[in-house]
Amino acid sequence: MDNIVFATDSMRSSVSSLKKKISNFKISIEQLSSEVEKIDTKFDKLLTQTEIYKAKLEREMGREVRRLELELTKLRKQVKESLPPESPLEDETELGIASTLAVIECLLRHICEGADDFRLMSYSFLFPAVIERVASSDDPAYFMETLPESAQVVIDRGRQYVAYLREDCKTHVTDPDAWEQYIDQVTDWWRNDALPLLYGQRDEQWDTDVPLSLVEILMWRDEPGERPLHFSPIFDAYETYKLHKDAVYTSSGVRAFDLKMHRFDSKAPEEEVKPPVILTRPVYRKP
Repeated sequence: MDNIVFATDSMRSSVSSLKKKISNFKISIEQLSSEVEKIDTKFDKLLTQTEIYKAKLEREMGREVRRLELELTKLRKQVKESLPPESPLEDETELGIASTLAVIECLLRHICEGADDFRLMSYSFLFPAVIERVASSDDPAYFMETLPESAQVVIDRGRQYVAYLREDCKTHVTDPDAWEQYIDQVTDWWRNDALPLLYGQRDEQWDTDVPLSLVEILMWRDEPGERPLHFSPIFDAYETYKLHKDAVYTSSGVRAFDLKMHRFDSKAPEEEVKPPVILTRPVYRKP
C-alpha cells in the first residue's frame, strides 16, 4: 500500500514538473513570437524608409540629369553658333564619302537582288578594305565621285558569282559552315577582280585586310544601336551618305545608271548564267 501511495505521489510530482516545463516552454515560445514580431515591424519600417530614400534619390538624380541635359543643350547651341561655317574642303570631303558609298550601294543593289547573304559577305570585306579608308579621308584615291565605266562589268561578274554560289552552296552563305567555306572565295573575288576593275588598279593593302567575322557582320545587321560603338568609322560614313544621299544620287551618275539598268533588265530575256573561271580559281590568287 505504501508503495502505491509513493508511486502515486511521484507521478503527481512528475506531472506537476512537466506542466511547469510546458508552461515555461509556452512562455518562451510567446516571447520568441513577440521578438519575431518586433523584428518584422523593424524590418517593415526599414523597408519603408529604404523605399522613401530610393524615391527621394531617384527624384533628386532625375532633377540633376534634366538640369545637365539642359546645360548640355545650351552648350551645344553655343558651340554651334560659335563655330565658323564649314569650309568648301569639308563639304567636298563629305560629298566624296557620300558619292563613294552611293557607288558601292548601287553595285551591291544590282548584284545582290534577292541575295542579302552575299551582300553581308561582301560588306565583311568592303568595310575594312574600302569604307573605313573612305571614312578616314586619308587617301583621296579611294573616293569614287562618279560611277566607274567598269560598273556594268563588275555587276555582270557579280551576278555570275551569285549564280555560282546558289548552285554550289546548298544553304545561305551566312550559315556558319557555309561562311567558313566561302568567305575566302568571296574576299578574293572583291580583292582580285571587282575592286581592281572599279579603281583601275590593285592596292597591295587589300592582301593584308581581313574581313569581318560572321558574328560582327550579323551584329551590324541585327543590332543597329550597337553600330556607333562597334563600327564607328563605318557608321559615320553611312551617316554622311544619308545626309548627302539625294545630292549625290544624280551627281554620281547612279540615278542615270539605275534607269538604264531598269530598262535593260526589263527587256533582257532570261538565260542560264554560267560561272566564270575566276569563281573557282581567281586569276590573281597568290600562291
